[in-house]
Amino acid sequence: MQIKRVDFTISTSKLQESKEFYMKYFDFRLVYESDWYIELIAPDMPTMGISFTLPQREEGEFFNGRGLILSFEVEDADAEYERLEAAGLQIYQELQNKPWGERSFVVEDPNGVHVYIYKSIPATPEYQRIYDSFKKVK
Repeated sequence: MQIKRVDFTISTSKLQESKEFYMKYFDFRLVYESDWYIELIAPDMPTMGISFTLPQREEGEFFNGRGLILSFEVEDADAEYERLEAAGLQIYQELQNKPWGERSFVVEDPNGVHVYIYKSIPATPEYQRIYDSFKKVK
C-alpha cells in the first residue's frame, strides 16, 4: 500500500470555530466547505489535512474525537509556544523536554482535541538504547 495523503476528520458541532482555530493559529488553508463538512489542508503539505464533520447525519453517529491527539512537528517549539501563548491560547501542558526526544507543549482545539506541538531533540541515553534495539541490523 502506498499512502498518498493523510487526513484527520473530527466529528464536531463546532465547524466554524474549528476552521478558524486551525486557519488562524496553524495556517491551514480551506479547500472545501459545506453546511455539514469542512476540509483544510496543511500549509506547504498538500498530503496532510484536517476535516470537520457534524456528529449526527443520516449516516449515523460519528467518532467524537475523544482520545484523539494531533501532533505537529515544528522547527522551533519555543517560538511556537510563545506565539500561541501571546495569542491567548490556554496551554494544557507547559513546554518541556521529553526523555524520548521531543521538546513539546499541548494546546486544545475548540473540540477538546489536544494538539501536541513538538521539536525533535536528542533522546536520553536510556531511550536511545531502546530505539537502537529496534533498528534492523543489515
